[in-house]
Amino acid sequence: MLTIGVVGSQQFIAEISKYYGYYPTYKLVSYTYATPRELNELIERAVKECNFLLFSGIIPYHYAKRLLDRYPIGSSYLSFNENMVALSLLSIHYHHSFKLDEVSIDLPGKRFLEGVLNETGITENASHVKEYPWIYNFQKERELSIDEFVEFHSALYQQKKTAFALTSIHAVYDQLQEKGIPSMFMIQSVPTLKEGLEKATTLAELNQSKNSQVAAVCFKGNKNDQVNQFAKALQAKVTSSDSGQQLVLSNRGVLQTMILNQKLDGLLTGIRNDFEKTAVGIGFGYTVKEAESHAVTALDFAEKKPGEYAVYLLDEEKKLTGPLFHNEERYSLKNEDPVVKKISAELKMSSKNISRFINFLQVNDFRPFSAQELADYFSISRRSAERMIKKLLDQELLQVAGEEQPYDQGRPRSLYQAGTMLRGLSDT
Repeated sequence: MLTIGVVGSQQFIAEISKYYGYYPTYKLVSYTYATPRELNELIERAVKECNFLLFSGIIPYHYAKRLLDRYPIGSSYLSFNENMVALSLLSIHYHHSFKLDEVSIDLPGKRFLEGVLNETGITENASHVKEYPWIYNFQKERELSIDEFVEFHSALYQQKKTAFALTSIHAVYDQLQEKGIPSMFMIQSVPTLKEGLEKATTLAELNQSKNSQVAAVCFKGNKNDQVNQFAKALQAKVTSSDSGQQLVLSNRGVLQTMILNQKLDGLLTGIRNDFEKTAVGIGFGYTVKEAESHAVTALDFAEKKPGEYAVYLLDEEKKLTGPLFHNEERYSLKNEDPVVKKISAELKMSSKNISRFINFLQVNDFRPFSAQELADYFSISRRSAERMIKKLLDQELLQVAGEEQPYDQGRPRSLYQAGTMLRGLSDT
């Protein structure tokens, strides 16, 4: 049975827990906090006890996001929407008969309020609104000051500019109530709560499926005892790939946890110390064969990366990430762009080779390259590489970048670089 943790304020948990019984095949566990500051300790506990986490809204999710990124656990949150604003304003108007300019409002973005007013044809202006749109930027660390929002509502009420406060922050609502200021928390409708639980159960199943995928770690040229020691640390088994490389089989959940916590890098340290060049490929897939194939492909990229040590990962969607732990980048090896197919037909080259050529450019950071470097990458003769280059030059997909003199004697060799179209394709 999957365990789904529900994270929110006491009021939120009291409401949403009424519907836990609709999902008897899941274990739903409540995690309650009073202020966002309490989230770190709460999340540290929840990630160890749950398969998936559902947050009451964007605020707790924002503060938990950086910590969640360290664990291979799925998560979602109940989105703030115009329906919440509309229901809340309707309730205030019906029960209290206040005009819009008599109400102070805080919410993630003014656009939600403006959307309701525009769609309902209400021309009355909301004069007292405080927003916090930065909450949607998960890359930016910023503290949500509860005191600042309490002061916003309190000052307006004490100055008799407003008669009521509508807040989207539970902690603010609690303090306004303590101060005796007429206020209410934004209404989260029953359909919204049920939809949040439904989405969480669906995503939890998908996340579980992904974590149970096969993970293959592929080495080349390493000592058997070192690979066995690495496999033992993962509680995994060692086998050989069809192409002869040593292979450690595990599951995606284990590998992702170790990658996120930097433990995998530490395990590989002992292996790389004994070799001038250590290349490691990691593959994810729904079958052993698929994971192995992806690991071997990732290993190929790792071997071609300059430097003493490189680890690349290729997932089930053929998205390549690497080098892991060192300025990693992510891009897709599966190129279904119609332009690639068009180029393929014009050059009489397979789409796979066009895509591989784009990957060659990416791995080399779009530096100018020689025919010999291309030949080494494709494992073909230099003459075949030159024929490929000529086709690309004729279509203006490549440009001559200059020449280099590799030795004191001998002919200089031409260098080539990608044209605008190929650079554009690499970003798709």
